[in-house]
Amino acid sequence: MEKLKNNSIENLKHSTQKTPNVSEKTPDSTQKEKREEEKIKKASSLGSLIGVGIGFAASVALARKNQPIKDIFIKNNARQSFKNLLNYTKLDYEGLRGYIYMLLQASGAAIGSLVGGSLFDNHKENREEKVKEAIFVINNVAIPTAFAKTVEHILLVSKNSSERTILKKIANNKILKNIAVLLGLAGGMAASISVTNTINSKILDPEDPSKKTIKPKDFLVHVDDIIPILISSKDSMLAGLPLDRALPLIYYILGTEVGECAQGKPSHE
Repeated sequence: MEKLKNNSIENLKHSTQKTPNVSEKTPDSTQKEKREEEKIKKASSLGSLIGVGIGFAASVALARKNQPIKDIFIKNNARQSFKNLLNYTKLDYEGLRGYIYMLLQASGAAIGSLVGGSLFDNHKENREEKVKEAIFVINNVAIPTAFAKTVEHILLVSKNSSERTILKKIANNKILKNIAVLLGLAGGMAASISVTNTINSKILDPEDPSKKTIKPKDFLVHVDDIIPILISSKDSMLAGLPLDRALPLIYYILGTEVGECAQGKPSHE
């Protein structure tokens, strides 16, 4: 009986040792996974580029709804057609209408890239990251610019007021005015990150404890907000420079980052 028991234990040990660990990855499976990730990455990148292009074009067409796009192209005159196309994409970013144009372009690029990139990335967690990034991009155009334009409006009202106030002194000084507007931008950035984190933690991904924070480099990344602030003021030292021509390119780049966010990474499900 004791001998039979010992044999059973020994057989069990051998059986356990011979059973392969299915969770372990072989070199072939690892290489296959890498190739699959690279394939998804390329497809997602292409989808993102196409999507951001369509979204951006749609936003410009909406802003220019009173000017049919067919009027841009002139038969047998490619040079003039190209000039017309550049003028078609050139929008006035001053005032409330300009703010709406900024928001339209940023949203069109971000949403287009989100849809285009998600079509080729079937990983659920990657798609969630793209949604988070799209919200972050849109918030960081909408909220900081709204803060800055509100500061500009208050200073403009103070400048035209007959009363002598500190705000009027600031409004009449170009340097102080630009500092005030940039402080408004900084406050808007803080608010946009707070809103983004609230949406992420309360709605999109309550189980994810990570939060976005303001870093010094964020001020460089958000040049798409700083440029319109500098050009939207008629008293700005940079008002005469065609800085607004860079906005479409900046929104396009920001949009592509949405679709490429977490691309090619395997889901953790």
